[in-house]
Amino acid sequence: MSTYARERALERIADVAGKGHDLVTLWDVVSDVLNPALPNFQGPCWFTLDPASLLITSHFNPVLREELPPEMLEFEYYGDDVYDLASAARSESGVASIYEATGGDPSSSPRWQANVAMGGDQELIVTLRTRTGESWATVTVYREPGAPMFSAEDTDFLLAAAPSLAEGARRALLIG
Repeated sequence: MSTYARERALERIADVAGKGHDLVTLWDVVSDVLNPALPNFQGPCWFTLDPASLLITSHFNPVLREELPPEMLEFEYYGDDVYDLASAARSESGVASIYEATGGDPSSSPRWQANVAMGGDQELIVTLRTRTGESWATVTVYREPGAPMFSAEDTDFLLAAAPSLAEGARRALLIG
């Protein structure tokens, strides 16, 4: 995707995030903007986080539209894996990639194995932080086997959208 198209997507994301939507509407509309700008497998997964504890408070995927599988929470809180949302949120960059976290061989990761069972391969987590540094959410995007690896430009795009999205999530949670 061209730089211009991504810049326009960022403008649209900031506009949507500033509207004061409820959380489902926010994630649904932003997903429609994000998907063409950042090719991914089965839509992004949006997770809201309690900024103090970094516990997951909600999940939304515009394609699957189902409850978060219990196994996902098990991976997050009980599993022995090198990769989870809270660790990404605690990191300085706020970014985590399954391939980077596993040194390029994710096969030992239970989380990756579950993603493969659903047809995915790559997974990229970007923490949605406000400009003051509070982590209110994450976006996780996936790619199927054989797809190009997520690039630095892909990560930069999500990081550029993150402050607007974090404020949008915060606002949606506060106004209900």
